[in-house]
Amino acid sequence: MIAWFLMVTVPAQALSFEQTLSLADASPSLSAASTAIERRRALAEVIPWLTANPSVLVQPGGRRMAQGTFGPELYLGLSQEVSLAGAGVARRAAAMAEVDADTEERAVLRRGLVIAAAQAWLSLWAAQVALEAARAELTLTKEWQARVAKGAAVGGFTRVDVAVANAYQAEAHLTALSLEGEAFVRGVQLNRVVGRDANRPAVATAALPVVTIDDERVSHVTETAETSPPVRSAKATVEVERLKEREAEASRGTSLQVGALAWREGAGDLAAVASLQLTLPVFERAQRERSVAAAALSRAEGRTLTALADERAERVDALHELEHSLETLRVVEDELLPASREALDGMQRRFDAGEATAQELVLTRRALMSTKARHARAQADVVFARFHLAMLTSEVTR
Repeated sequence: MIAWFLMVTVPAQALSFEQTLSLADASPSLSAASTAIERRRALAEVIPWLTANPSVLVQPGGRRMAQGTFGPELYLGLSQEVSLAGAGVARRAAAMAEVDADTEERAVLRRGLVIAAAQAWLSLWAAQVALEAARAELTLTKEWQARVAKGAAVGGFTRVDVAVANAYQAEAHLTALSLEGEAFVRGVQLNRVVGRDANRPAVATAALPVVTIDDERVSHVTETAETSPPVRSAKATVEVERLKEREAEASRGTSLQVGALAWREGAGDLAAVASLQLTLPVFERAQRERSVAAAALSRAEGRTLTALADERAERVDALHELEHSLETLRVVEDELLPASREALDGMQRRFDAGEATAQELVLTRRALMSTKARHARAQADVVFARFHLAMLTSEVTR
């Protein structure tokens, strides 16, 4: 119980946007992917061009000759199979293609993690700003509640005014509690996204990052979709499946077995022979294995077209997301927020002069608090839209 209390009440060290992105780059999943690539590459690079190990034959024995004498015999043989179809080269090429595919897959994973981390941080930041506004409103509401109660005691306000003030104070308290819960959940989610092992939810710094994007790249955002990590990863998978089919074919291709045999006969005679054995792919040409690889290749080619379409759709959506978020922020900052503040100032003066009811004042205060929260989320949405588009175009300047 004490540990839980400390976990909730002791504030965590605030994370900046830059620190969050660095944590995403160093996340356990990305580190594991990098380690897997290096281990795979280290073994793939030393795959030999020979696909079989040499065979050694040792046959000790003896011979009883017609004269009744007995003598020891020993046969020694060495053979090596060599693929004339390039099976070893094909195996190594397929293995290195798998390393390249893993590298491209890691790039896809990194992009997704960094974008998710940025979104999680900005969502946390917006929740924190909304929470600060709610707490400030709660403080003001308590002061207003006390003033209404004091005024009601001398007949300045009615019982209805007191009830409205009490209800709004409770509502403001619940709003603050709700936003506290949201900030807590957002902080935990941020820790999860970046793989951060922490006993407290993350806290975002107060500074909102400034993200710029290259207008030239943005103007060609859909044209460069083919060079994006998801499409490159899909193409790398196609290459892997193509080389796997070639590997399967070469594994049953023409092969030559080279050997040498030496022996000592019972009478003491020594002899040696060389052997050449050629295997021709007349019947078995790895049709079974190649059929599996061919089907996988066709599916991979289809996934490449799907990945390209998905990437272009995401980029079009990101462009619209930026335009929409910018327009939303403009409306909030230029129209809604100033109007809400002006409305509250006017309503407060009318209420103080006895020309407006407590209910009317509450509605105006509630609208302004909602607008402040919307403003914070609109700011975060613009930054995320810029960052998202910048990541898609691989041009991120922070």
